[in-house]
Amino acid sequence: MQTYAILENQDGFRWDLFLSKVCNALTLSVEMRKRANSLYQSSSLKVFIASKEDLFLFKGITEREADLDDMRILAQSGLSWEVISQECMSQSQASGVCWEDALYQNLIDLKAKYRIESPIEKPLRLTAERKIIEITLIGQIEKGNNTVKGIAKKIHEPETFVRREINRLANQGTIIIDKSKKPNKLFLKTT
Repeated sequence: MQTYAILENQDGFRWDLFLSKVCNALTLSVEMRKRANSLYQSSSLKVFIASKEDLFLFKGITEREADLDDMRILAQSGLSWEVISQECMSQSQASGVCWEDALYQNLIDLKAKYRIESPIEKPLRLTAERKIIEITLIGQIEKGNNTVKGIAKKIHEPETFVRREINRLANQGTIIIDKSKKPNKLFLKTT
């Protein structure tokens, strides 16, 4: 988990301390700090606890079975799903990691094991799929595979699907399609 320290009392209660990143994954964002609740304060120490939504997100990107149980408890206590979704997307954008996919997978497990459904499951899946497609296509172009036909063959997808996604990436300004020759050549847009 790449903790800074793990503290445990005689009763077995444990605190995992992190600096900057939790489990070498999510950062303690400005919005998370705003949502945190004060637990203790003295002249030299302030202790806060993350919001239920942020705890759910921290648990929701791991692969530990015990975290799924914690997610169940948090979900049953009532959550603002929109806060979880927004923070997940913000963390993904800041880190370049598709946290939506990890959270989506755990929401599927939560539904299968505890029959708890989340209203953010489908939007997370759609976002994760789109990002994974983008990463795959950009990776192919970076490797020099710069035609729709070549990419389609390499990733085992229909050319129509690849062409549609390539056009979407071109429209958002991520790639350039050189239409001066056939077949069209694809390039990553440089800044």
